[in-house]
Amino acid sequence: MVNTSKPNVLIFLCDQLRIDLLTCYQETLVRTPNITALADDSCLFERAYTPLALCSPARASLLTGLYPHGHHMFNNSTQYYSYCEHLRPDMTMLQDWVDDVGEYESAWYGKWHIGPAQDLFDSRFHHTHDEPYEGGPVFLDSSHWHPNTRIAPLVQSVGRGTAGTLDVGMEGFPDVVAARYTQAFLRSRDETKPFFATCSFPGPHFPWMVPEEWGIRYDPADIEMWANRYDTFEGKPINQRKIRVLNESNAGGLSAEEQEQELKELLACCFSYIELIDEMVGEVVSTLKELGLYEDTAIIFTADHGDMAGSHGLMNKGAYMYDEIYRIPMLLKRPGATGASRNSSFVHLMDVTATCLHLMTGREQDSLAGRSLHGQSLLSLAAGEAEWPRTMHYAQYHGDPWGHYSSRMVTDGRWKLVWNLTDLCELYDLENDPHELENRFYDPACDEVRAACFDYLLAEARRTGDAHVFLLKPEHEMVIRGIPLPGNS
Repeated sequence: MVNTSKPNVLIFLCDQLRIDLLTCYQETLVRTPNITALADDSCLFERAYTPLALCSPARASLLTGLYPHGHHMFNNSTQYYSYCEHLRPDMTMLQDWVDDVGEYESAWYGKWHIGPAQDLFDSRFHHTHDEPYEGGPVFLDSSHWHPNTRIAPLVQSVGRGTAGTLDVGMEGFPDVVAARYTQAFLRSRDETKPFFATCSFPGPHFPWMVPEEWGIRYDPADIEMWANRYDTFEGKPINQRKIRVLNESNAGGLSAEEQEQELKELLACCFSYIELIDEMVGEVVSTLKELGLYEDTAIIFTADHGDMAGSHGLMNKGAYMYDEIYRIPMLLKRPGATGASRNSSFVHLMDVTATCLHLMTGREQDSLAGRSLHGQSLLSLAAGEAEWPRTMHYAQYHGDPWGHYSSRMVTDGRWKLVWNLTDLCELYDLENDPHELENRFYDPACDEVRAACFDYLLAEARRTGDAHVFLLKPEHEMVIRGIPLPGNS
């Protein structure tokens, strides 16, 4: 008998995962059979987005249900360059609500990065991974758990030591440890209560390192280069060109051909890392099935944001709003549901917050601790029972680590507009230019499209209380290209 009134809720949260590297989204070289198997029981959202393509703001949005301007974690919580190391103190997160209500048992294992690691240990989650202790994994005191040479020395070095294999066993590797903690919780939990748990993988965030016994499983020669690898940035924000020049200056004098070969070698490590995470997803799901919990458990698989991984000549993420980092994977397996479906509605991480509340209360919620949510439940949408009011996605960028660089983005899937406060703006025709190479913002032929996008951007800013766009006057954005304001000579 499936208990759909108080189902268990399990979130798989990846860090920096591109949707085009998952076989359930499109044909790709990367092998992800376990995620595909989960998709076979899930609704796959084809147009899922992050509110902000940085770890800390996106993760805080998932747990608060608010855009970053609402929870005030504007940039990455990282010592030395961060100006918001801790979340706004009066924020209520999902685990706080769970503890207040008392009907669910909550757990979080793996990467945190919504503040320092101590913030997780001091949180109201009922269970987290161990605090640092003598002889334990060295990454337990870290907020982000990324595999690096702090864990173990490199065996096989790739990209001049920026990727490769580590001299560490599988059971000592961070992503495996996150899965093992989750599995142990599933076996030892309070069986009188349903659970709300997150298995938070630190990967496939750079650096792309895997255990030596797992190995690098892809041949760089088989990897095709991104179609937008050599973006000229003509007519684009100067900030992007500066970051590209910075990346090239870090290439150690390698020629363009050598840089491309090195990138393929790095991607071979990245693909191997993703395959390892897929293996861990499969093992956690197998534990659910072994314990008879799979049918009663709602499973959400997603990521905080994507990864440039060399697209546009850029790495990681930063002061740009390309689809490679703003589109994210999102699967929702409803309790008791089987069979695959796909949905092209615009959804985002704050919808996950609302969905979790809906699952745990049995009814849709529009607020958390008195604050209006910026998302809504996906359950009826996934079941094919509801119209979806959102026709575009609205996203933000506040700067980090590239300084205070404020941007906003809206997209309807065909067109994407990016408003950059201190730089050139952008407009891309995603149907005819899916790789976002030609900036059409200052093209007179796009006047109507640009105006419609600005209308939505300003309306969504007002709806969500994003007052940071108070300097935006769409009619002024053309002046920089010598186009006079209406009525001015």
